[in-house]
Amino acid sequence: MALNTTSTLPNAVRDYYDRVLLVTAYPCLIHTRFAQQRTLPLNSGDTVVFRRYNRLPTVPVPILEGITPPGALLSAQDIKARVQFYGNYVMITNEVELTSEDYTLNQAARLLAQNLGETLDEITYDVLANSTSSILATGGSNAQTPTNISKADIDAVVKTLLQNNAKMITEVIPGRCADDTHPIRPSYFGMIPTALIDDLEKVSNFFSTANYAQQGPVMPCEWGNTGNVRWLYTSVQPSNGATIPVYTIPIVGQDAYGVVSLGAENGDFYVNPLGSAGSADPLHQRGTVGWMHPFAARILNDAFIVNLLVTHT
Repeated sequence: MALNTTSTLPNAVRDYYDRVLLVTAYPCLIHTRFAQQRTLPLNSGDTVVFRRYNRLPTVPVPILEGITPPGALLSAQDIKARVQFYGNYVMITNEVELTSEDYTLNQAARLLAQNLGETLDEITYDVLANSTSSILATGGSNAQTPTNISKADIDAVVKTLLQNNAKMITEVIPGRCADDTHPIRPSYFGMIPTALIDDLEKVSNFFSTANYAQQGPVMPCEWGNTGNVRWLYTSVQPSNGATIPVYTIPIVGQDAYGVVSLGAENGDFYVNPLGSAGSADPLHQRGTVGWMHPFAARILNDAFIVNLLVTHT
């Protein structure tokens, strides 16, 4: 019996194209969140000078009658941040624009906007991770050097920041009458990779954001709290690549670091349509969309940031 099947009479079109595009996975961008923000005006050079006046020495000696005390000299510290230029672009041909089912240019612009944010976030993390102030975790249970994160290690960081007179970033979140909720102390902020979330939850005084007494103050990408540190998570913090990976967790107070942009805070986007290159594109075959952003990240006070170095259990 002759049986005609799809193998003998294949469909002219075997695949159905779903025009609803899948979601692109983006990481949480957290590293610029607590920075001092500066915009350098155009045509004003490429460097911002941050200045901090030093504390005056105390004068615990009484003034003698009729004797004018010597007074105090002012001194200041200048910290320079020089912007550098970063950018990326996508080139699209006329054939893609004329034949593709997708709105390719729109998708490219959306991806590039996220690419800009991720780039600035990565640059800032690299600066934070290279701060001169760091503590090796020693209170964990995995017998490595450093150990996994523990309450004792977090408390040591908080103690160091307090001794350095680093101001906390957030005020207290008051308690309320609700089951299994807790007030949250004034806090510094820690930035932890998602690879260590399970270790963070094992810290004895960890509270999830679900247990905060109020949900209004919860920040995007916030995972929870331990004592005087609230924790934001990100998937972009790398380890050092060793056989037993070591992770660098920045914990920051107010005014620990700053970021500088030139001209526009959000970067400049450029759309060059087909043929915009003139004689370099005589057949109007190529167009581009891209971004460029002059940017700098700088530690402003190493005393206001501590990097906690940890391993995973």
